[in-house]
Amino acid sequence: MNRPKKTIIIFLALLIFLIVALNTELFHSVITGNIKSITNLLGDNIPYTLLITLVIMFVHNAFPVIPLFIVIMINNTLFGFQFGVVWSILTSIFCAVTVFLGVRYILQDLVMKKINSPIFSKVGHKGLWFVLGARVFPFTPTSIVNGVSGVSNIRLSYFTIATALGNFILFIIYTLIQDGLISQGINQYIIGIFILTGSILFYYLKKRSLRKKGL
Repeated sequence: MNRPKKTIIIFLALLIFLIVALNTELFHSVITGNIKSITNLLGDNIPYTLLITLVIMFVHNAFPVIPLFIVIMINNTLFGFQFGVVWSILTSIFCAVTVFLGVRYILQDLVMKKINSPIFSKVGHKGLWFVLGARVFPFTPTSIVNGVSGVSNIRLSYFTIATALGNFILFIIYTLIQDGLISQGINQYIIGIFILTGSILFYYLKKRSLRKKGL
């Protein structure tokens, strides 16, 4: 069986899996953000809850059907502030890299043959900065970033580092908002510190990268 046929079969299998999954009561509750229903369905089974939240994060990274804000809210509600943030960051990195590698080794050749878009070369050239900028911008679909990065020639190491940094900044901000800290005067400064720190780090790394390239 040639590669294009394998690609189509894998894509159809994932599509069927997604359709079946989204028709279950649990995934319907996830998409609608019904936290109470999700908590009741998962119960107190921690290993099962960890597995389900990992699957939810993977679906978010592979398909634009579950908003990131809802995914983080689910984890923070189920696991609490500290572990919820850590679990969200770790699973997001793992799932993003998994989708990235899947797209690169299954779809890259097929897409590049069919679509000769300059966006892929731009992404490969900017590398880390494209991914980092897309991660901290809350309205950029995670699945699109993973897919475009996988098709481009961006290094896996750059993709992973940018994903970790960007997700850390955005996830912390989302968590602070969800926990109501943004409405408590002084904590607005905490959010400002995170944003300022992220901006300074982004500027420093970009300057260092340009200096190494002699630009």
